[in-house]
Amino acid sequence: MAVTADAARRGVRRVLLATLALNVLVSVAKIVVGRFSGSMSMVADGYHSMMDGANNVVGLVVTAFAFAPPDEGHPYGHRKFETAASLAIGLLLMGVAYHVLTEALARAADRPLPEIGAANWIVMAVTLGTNFLVSWWEAREGRRLGSPYLLADATHTRSDIYVSLGVIASFAGARAGVGALDVVVALGIAAFIAVLAVQIIVGSFHTLTDRAAIPAESLADVVRAVPGVVSWSDIRTRGGPGLVYVDLIARVDGDLTLREAHDVADAIEDAVRRAHPEVVDVVVHLEPGGR
Repeated sequence: MAVTADAARRGVRRVLLATLALNVLVSVAKIVVGRFSGSMSMVADGYHSMMDGANNVVGLVVTAFAFAPPDEGHPYGHRKFETAASLAIGLLLMGVAYHVLTEALARAADRPLPEIGAANWIVMAVTLGTNFLVSWWEAREGRRLGSPYLLADATHTRSDIYVSLGVIASFAGARAGVGALDVVVALGIAAFIAVLAVQIIVGSFHTLTDRAAIPAESLADVVRAVPGVVSWSDIRTRGGPGLVYVDLIARVDGDLTLREAHDVADAIEDAVRRAHPEVVDVVVHLEPGGR
């Protein structure tokens, strides 16, 4: 069953509010424990989680606009506000990758080893569990609600898991007296985050530039099977996950009545939506065609 715009807005807001609360809790815990133990990587990860909370605030503001009904200035609605925010998350991820990289290089210099205790391990274990839960929940709700912002933020949260694993690896290195392990792991984390950032940026760019959302050949097979269609052309699509617009030209027998031709157009729209539930609007331009 398709989710209404109002239900999607409420659902996205609910997820973001819960995620914001969790991000604030884990960020404060990591910063406090990291300060007391002298673990710079844990403090940095705490600030990273705080940035995640800032992203949630941005998402709350954006979704207040993204799910607004169409108006004169935005006749197709405001959902691309959400895509623009997804692009911002990708750019922020690039910033995180750069930060992790510079921190890793800075740690290459000799520093006193942190005093890793039970509190460090417990906080990081809770952080990992929270990140797994949040990324799974955001991805599931993002697909259900057709929210590119939640899907992008879920990808961001998955990157947090690798950051946290890197911090835990630094704990093990500190206990073993091997400081170089922290640098090597951090460099790998920076590269992984950068790859995720590029994926989000490219996906958002494709949506904003109206790249084809569904292969024309796939829709041609659907249109071909509709009774009354003689031929078709100019099948075009645009949009993003859960929000695809389709327009096409369909040729029908020129002797059909207006009602009969209209029924064929309705059948095409229904067939396209059944085959591709992510389609929210189908515009069919009818032209007369010979048998």
